[in-house]
Amino acid sequence: MNSFNEIFEMVKNNITITEIAKKTWIDPIEPIALNGNIAILKVGAPFIKQVLEDNYGKMFKKNFKEILGFDVELDIICENKSLPIQKVIVNPIPELQDDITMVEKLVQSELGSNYKHTFDTFIEGESNRLAYSACKAAATGNSTANPIYIYSEPGLGKTHLLSAIKNELNEKRPYVKIVFTCADTFITDFVNAIRYDKMTEFKRKYRSADVLLIDDVQFFSGKEECQQELFNTFNELHSNNKQIVLTSDRVPKEIGHIDKRLLSRFEWGLIADIGIPALETRIAIIKRKANLYGLKISDHIVTFMAQKLKENIRQLEGAITKINSLSLVEEVEPTMSMAQNIVKEILEENIPTAITIEKVISEIASIYGFTGDELRSKKRSAGVSTARQIAIYVVHKTTGLSYSDIGKEFGGRDHSTVVYAVNKVSGMIKTDKSYRHTIDDLIKNVRNM
Repeated sequence: MNSFNEIFEMVKNNITITEIAKKTWIDPIEPIALNGNIAILKVGAPFIKQVLEDNYGKMFKKNFKEILGFDVELDIICENKSLPIQKVIVNPIPELQDDITMVEKLVQSELGSNYKHTFDTFIEGESNRLAYSACKAAATGNSTANPIYIYSEPGLGKTHLLSAIKNELNEKRPYVKIVFTCADTFITDFVNAIRYDKMTEFKRKYRSADVLLIDDVQFFSGKEECQQELFNTFNELHSNNKQIVLTSDRVPKEIGHIDKRLLSRFEWGLIADIGIPALETRIAIIKRKANLYGLKISDHIVTFMAQKLKENIRQLEGAITKINSLSLVEEVEPTMSMAQNIVKEILEENIPTAITIEKVISEIASIYGFTGDELRSKKRSAGVSTARQIAIYVVHKTTGLSYSDIGKEFGGRDHSTVVYAVNKVSGMIKTDKSYRHTIDDLIKNVRNM
């Protein structure tokens, strides 16, 4: 038996928990690899990772040992939809990732061979002008900012800009050594370097860079040793005037569970956000992508799609990809009917499913080690009360029920009790950024179930 999938399936089957907990937390886990005695698992969100580490880590380690006969450490990585990860079987001798990272593989394949993430294919607009200009300067060696820190919601072009820097450097300054990676890869490399006595190789890779590009630095949250290594790497590169460009889904000060010294380094240079593109920018994005496909599409169809798809660039590019495919299959030029159907399909994919109170209560109960009945009960212990208040707050935010209706679901509590719980959690969110991100991640997790 050498397939890690088979090993992990046996581990899962030996875990004894409720069906709801198993379906919520265990079933979505994707086994990636067993590198030596490190089991690498992938999950869909940082909050799920936290729950697994806090509540199920010991169970997994116990079951791995029973099946394999030796102690196994867990390395749980978070899914990034832009980063394809190839499943592998047991590999006892891990190596550091090649310079062509998973991020770069996406860049090469995501949009087809006729599309490359460069500054020419990036549509500049008011929402991204500062980030674009900063990255362009970094690619030409004329940047006065170091580091450059770019943040935005997913799908607005952060990875495109990092890739554009690399592609520009490769073309015009090929002698420059570039390390282009993501936080998860850096973390995995570091863990393997320690375990297999390869720190010299690790440091040689990252600290010899002329330009260091790291995507999604928010995933360093809670990784204390990795943060220390990133801090040391940052200091060495910065002191030698090497360019550093970082991306994240939030501003530095809002990243929870991260060393203040590292946060201060993130803030040393330029911080630039990328906002949702304006209508004119969205129209330009659609036209550019259509041109790359050689697709003829009328202005009124372009405008319709740009008006309807507002959230991120991936939606726009996905719509053009679909309409191009339909045009090729049906051998006709794009029609308004095609566009309407595609837009409807994309928007429906982003509509959250109905959220029930049972889902929320089960979620919170699992996280804090209680049952749903305990959250509904009259128990007033600190742990139960905290979990109950959070559950009430999340129900309030995700279901749209009235305070009175929420109270009925929590053991017949009155309106004032629900108001108190909501206000208390709201107050904590305003004063504690780490707590706020925990609650935000929980709400996102509930909505995605």
